[in-house]
Amino acid sequence: MKPKAVRKKMYTGKKGLPPGSLIHVGPKYNEPSAFILNTFSSDTWIREKEYSTILKKFGKAKSEACWLEITGLSDIEPLIPVFEKLSLGSLLSEDILNTLQNSKAEFQSNLIFLILKNIAWNPSDLSWDSEQISLILKPDIFITFSEKESALMKPIYKAMDDPASKIRTHGHDFAFYAVTDLIVDGYLETCSHIDAYLDEIEINLDLQVSYDPTATLHLIKKFLVYFRHQVLPIREGITRIMKDSSDLISQDDYPYFQDILDHTNQVISLLDQIRENLNGLRELYMAQISLRTNKVVQLLTLISTIFIPLTFLAGVYGMNFHFMPELSWKYGYPLVLVLMVLIGIGFYLFYRRKKWL
Repeated sequence: MKPKAVRKKMYTGKKGLPPGSLIHVGPKYNEPSAFILNTFSSDTWIREKEYSTILKKFGKAKSEACWLEITGLSDIEPLIPVFEKLSLGSLLSEDILNTLQNSKAEFQSNLIFLILKNIAWNPSDLSWDSEQISLILKPDIFITFSEKESALMKPIYKAMDDPASKIRTHGHDFAFYAVTDLIVDGYLETCSHIDAYLDEIEINLDLQVSYDPTATLHLIKKFLVYFRHQVLPIREGITRIMKDSSDLISQDDYPYFQDILDHTNQVISLLDQIRENLNGLRELYMAQISLRTNKVVQLLTLISTIFIPLTFLAGVYGMNFHFMPELSWKYGYPLVLVLMVLIGIGFYLFYRRKKWL
């Protein structure tokens, strides 16, 4: 498996523009903006997809809960009337269109604004992708802005099919909880996948002598840094919701937001644990390299010590002095060879006995 380099996304197109400029920043997807207005209660669930009809329904008193889904942010022309109808303001609208920023939480007197990242990690090439989901909770409506159409909301649709489900009976503030919880649960699943992948690396380190996980561990570390930057603002935002006791959220729904906070703390704890495991694998790999190097040096040293006496003998009889009786002895040469072989065998047997070889 070859690790895949991830290109950093750069901010472009807004240099020199005043704050609040409505320009889409981020990847461009070739799909038009789509709008779905869900009005629901325990008795009914209606999905309106006609853009003009949706705009007409803004501001009208409704007995049912409302959830407006907007997908596709590249074409901002149909989005501007929606921003105006919702009275979001230019700065908040600008944040929605900027899909390259980190997660964040913002609180105003009449709304709660969360930017979340739906993160998908691919273990096959160690790449990752993130889709920005912007959530706005107002007194009479809940709005989600997604970069593109995806299957993310399918579990929520499935729950809404049941008239007795909590999302149908609790209202749009529970829908706000459900989407947030869905994304945070995805973080837990991603942590589980990374942890399992690190276990595979550890097994490969034990079984494959030539296995080099350096590049892999480096990419995973980069992902963990990015991942943590997306999780921390969510914890801060949910903590603020629990602390302020906003009127936008029913008191009956606060225990569910406490559950999100618990899951977020669990994700952060898992990320810390994964980072420690990653550092441990890096230390294990470096220790294995050091051990292999030491073994090679030890082997070369032992070989060198075997040849030291042999070199000495060869040096003595290679000095070519005129008066050396052994030079004229006809058995001198074979005797020296036999002596060298015996010395080499003796050293070898000694090293084997000491378990150095």
